[in-house]
Amino acid sequence: METKPDKNSKGLLSVFKNLLEEPLPRGINWPQTLGSALLALIAVQIITGVLLSFYYSPNANAAYESVQYIEQQVIFGSIIRGIHYFAASGMVILLFLHIARTFFSGAYKPPRQWTWVFGVFLLLIVLGFAFTGYLLPWDMKSYFATKVGINIGGITPVIGKYLTQILQGGSEMGTITLSRFFSLHVVVLPLLLVLLVGVHLFYVRLHGSTPPGLKEGDAVEYPNRFYPLQLFRDSLVAFVVVGVIVLLAAQFGAPLEEKANPNDTSYIPRPDWYFYSLFQLLKIFEGKLEIIGAIVLPGAFFTLLILLPFLDKNPERRLSKRPIAVSLGSVFILSILSLTAWGAYEGSEAKKLMAARRETATIEAAIDEPFVVDARVGQLLYTELKCGKCHDPVSQGGNLPPGLEFAGNKYRQAWLIDYLRNPHRIRWQRKDERPIIRMPDFNLTPEEATNLSAFLQNNLQIDKFPEPEFDWAEADSEMVESGQELFFEYGCFGCHKIAEEGQNLAPELSGVGRKLLESYMFHLIKKPNRIIPRTSMKDFQLEDEEVEDIVAYLRGLK
Repeated sequence: METKPDKNSKGLLSVFKNLLEEPLPRGINWPQTLGSALLALIAVQIITGVLLSFYYSPNANAAYESVQYIEQQVIFGSIIRGIHYFAASGMVILLFLHIARTFFSGAYKPPRQWTWVFGVFLLLIVLGFAFTGYLLPWDMKSYFATKVGINIGGITPVIGKYLTQILQGGSEMGTITLSRFFSLHVVVLPLLLVLLVGVHLFYVRLHGSTPPGLKEGDAVEYPNRFYPLQLFRDSLVAFVVVGVIVLLAAQFGAPLEEKANPNDTSYIPRPDWYFYSLFQLLKIFEGKLEIIGAIVLPGAFFTLLILLPFLDKNPERRLSKRPIAVSLGSVFILSILSLTAWGAYEGSEAKKLMAARRETATIEAAIDEPFVVDARVGQLLYTELKCGKCHDPVSQGGNLPPGLEFAGNKYRQAWLIDYLRNPHRIRWQRKDERPIIRMPDFNLTPEEATNLSAFLQNNLQIDKFPEPEFDWAEADSEMVESGQELFFEYGCFGCHKIAEEGQNLAPELSGVGRKLLESYMFHLIKKPNRIIPRTSMKDFQLEDEEVEDIVAYLRGLK
């Protein structure tokens, strides 16, 4: 069994002396500095967090403005917030590397099993800090990403709805949600963090550093002390890590998007990078399988991490003597990295799409001004780009991409221009299939997209889409509420998805108010087979007033 020199010392000075004279096994080197660097970042987070709390207001009506005040008015406020932001990512990276090093060196094996277990709990606490702190700026990204996170918690069996109520504090996110996240972030989680760090360090001191390359029971040599060489290594790595964080904060600062607008359904929610892997699991497991990606797999992963020292009975620590454990660990790490890389790619695509939408706002303004367009040029583009090779001349059930014979009755001009300039992936399930449709990006200029749109919008079938007598500008909140109730009542969520709710069996309706004209939606809902023959959309034999209410609800999804 491993033995260590007895340390019987009293008093603060003696404790400090013992820390410096900590016996180290042969082979302790630079990889063992990650823990000290992580402690340094925890200290940085505590200091910057306290400074930020002096000016932050956890109120939905003032949180965003208080963050702006920190950024613009408080001396060094921007760099302090930037340090807090980048140090959060640094903590996740260092903790991941620290756990990976501990795993591959076999340092989780007895007698250090509880050091490992409390280290895994520390990872969960750090991720909890990341999740609760994410909402606090109350900007668009933090609001919608947190909303997705709360919805994920809501599908947890048995406790899901209670968890949502506890976190959200009501039917919608607001001041109560913000104050609860703030309390968790600055009171509850810090107390748990200090407790777990203390317990973790206690076990580290109790059993000492793991001798590299030796199996349990081998004789261990302690030729070195913590001071001076390992202290120098730990200090240097911690200094470099903190220095990099400060440089990143000074160069880039912490991001801050527009103030949260819960009514903006066109926003594409994306989490921060450390939650990409979980977010991408939700893309793989959709609909009824969502619980697998949201709860089952993450739960199984962390349960396996916690139980690892008790499941792995192999006394060996060398990599070559642990092929099964090392292989499984490598697969897990590569899976997490792959999902994270996939999430990063989709995140960059989402940013491009939202940037294109902002650019479209300029085009929309130009449309309101006298603007000379030439549909004949658009027709030439349509022929030159061979659009007819993909788009059928007649719309019918199952044809993807859709027919364009009544595009002028169907699409809003601003949306059509936006889509022609920045075509994004449209995907949904059909029976047991999942066709992936993506129009090529032809890199059209605003003028080309506008001319092509003008040509397509000349494709009209007035007899098929007589204008309803109702004036949509007169739609009131009662109609919208009635339409939303009808949407639920007739089971539309069974096929369509809005934001994170519903199924992907038919086109997603998030932002449909930006895309489709009211007249088209009215006639499609009223008589779907008349508009698109052989469509799978069900005819509910609705009265005109019911259809008007549903359209009033859908037109508001922008």
